[in-house]
Amino acid sequence: MTDHAIRPATTADVDFLAEAIIAAEKSNSPRLGLATLFGLTEEEVRALIIAMLREEVDGCEYSISSFLVVEHEGRAVAAVAGWLEGSEDDMPSGLLKSNLIGFTFPPESIALLRTRAEVISGIQIDREMGSVQIEYVYAHPDERGKGLAAKLIAAHFARFPRVRKAQVQAFSDNPVAIGLYQRLGFRIVHTFTSKNPDTIRFMPFHEKVLMERVIDN
Repeated sequence: MTDHAIRPATTADVDFLAEAIIAAEKSNSPRLGLATLFGLTEEEVRALIIAMLREEVDGCEYSISSFLVVEHEGRAVAAVAGWLEGSEDDMPSGLLKSNLIGFTFPPESIALLRTRAEVISGIQIDREMGSVQIEYVYAHPDERGKGLAAKLIAAHFARFPRVRKAQVQAFSDNPVAIGLYQRLGFRIVHTFTSKNPDTIRFMPFHEKVLMERVIDN
């Protein structure tokens, strides 16, 4: 991978990071929860994701500082978010994320989400404080099969040499993602299933898995 360099993401990468976030959120389905739940189009969501990234709030999945990217021929071609849960004044990333959404998304979209809270309640997974969280694993289609995601995840582990646990979440109907994480030493520790029949209308799937691994840097 001599012509593929890993580096921290910068503000110049926000368009690519938005692409990565949307692709990962859709999880090989046509449904983007950030659009369906909030009553927005995908392009509206893309603009809002970019706005959240530009706020530069550290410690959650919408933080530029959480992302490492692979650069090839002057452009980002792969990205993975990773952060130490609770590293920002012991604030959980879920609260930071909620604050960003509340600050950025239209009030009418926030109100609509409140009416649909039950749709996602069964597949919302708490993140363990003090663990490395991995999210939004993405490589451009032309760059897949080169092991870039695995290298980015390993690079995230190296950022936190004293931390011994990593967690990642995936929809359980995404065998490609789950297989990648299993090859990297993650194992499924819990399955979360929504019993709400409307979940599959709004989300990629009605079931998610929580996977963990010991980091042995």
